Formats: sequence, C-alpha cells, structure tokens
Amino acid sequence: MAFTNTEAALVQVGGLVTRRLAQGLQENAAIASGDLEKSITFRAYQQSSILGLEISMLDYWEYVDEGRKAGRMPPVSKIREWLTYPNVREKLQQNSDREFSNIESKAFAIAKKIGEKGTKGTDFATNVFNSKLITKEMPALIESALGQDLEDVLDKAFNIQ
Repeated sequence: MAFTNTEAALVQVGGLVTRRLAQGLQENAAIASGDLEKSITFRAYQQSSILGLEISMLDYWEYVDEGRKAGRMPPVSKIREWLTYPNVREKLQQNSDREFSNIESKAFAIAKKIGEKGTKGTDFATNVFNSKLITKEMPALIESALGQDLEDVLDKAFNIQ
C-alpha cells in the first residue's frame, strides 16, 4: 500500500523540525564547532504498514538541550577542544577582563566549575518537540494526508475516475 501523500507530509514536517532545531541552536548562541547543527537530519520511512519520522543528531544534543547536573567533572580534553573554537574564545574574552592565554588551566577551571555547579540547558530541542508544530500541526497534516491516501486507495480499488 502506498502512502505517498503521508510520506510527503512526513518529509515536510521533518524539514521544518530540522530547520527549527538549527534555529534554536543559533538563537541560543549554542554553536561552537557547528558539528551539532550540521548533524541534525531526518528520515521519513515506510516499513510494511508502519510510517515514521526519525530525527537524529549528535549524542551530546541532550547536554546542550537539558544542561548537565553537578557531579563529576567532564573530561578536560573535551573542554580544551571546545576552547579552541574561535567563537567560544571570542565569547570568553568578551566576558573577561583578562587575556585568554593558558588554555590548559582555563579548561581545567571550566571542567571543575561544571562538575561543581552543572550547566544550564538551552531547551533548543525541548521547545521544538513541545511546540504547536509537533502537538497540533503535524498530527493534522498527517491525518489529512492519510485521508487523501485512503481516498486514493479506495478510488483505485473501485476503479473510480
């Protein structure tokens, strides 16, 4: 059974969701390397009688979205890498009176502070997944597309022209 209208609706929604997720990262100034933003993709699929929409992105999206609770320090190596991104260095220098010089000590200090206090999330994904697009518009669009697909199947089955 072909669900061409429904698949097209899923592709439309997938495109909207990925654009809004990227926009949320930009609005929250949550772009360091750009890798997370570039990784946001979707796949609309049909397997047997199951239709679906899969959104994927790099695993650390949850930390960007929800933040990180206090507890253990994150790996200093990851913080050191993060500090090498030009826009991160610029932001840190703007918010500090001192020159950004010793990256190793800065990375350790940041990792220690994250371990002690955690980080605040951006809700860039939570806001999209709880938005009207997902809760109201997507179901209505898919319902309409399914109705059209059913009508097409019935027309074909009963040879209605």
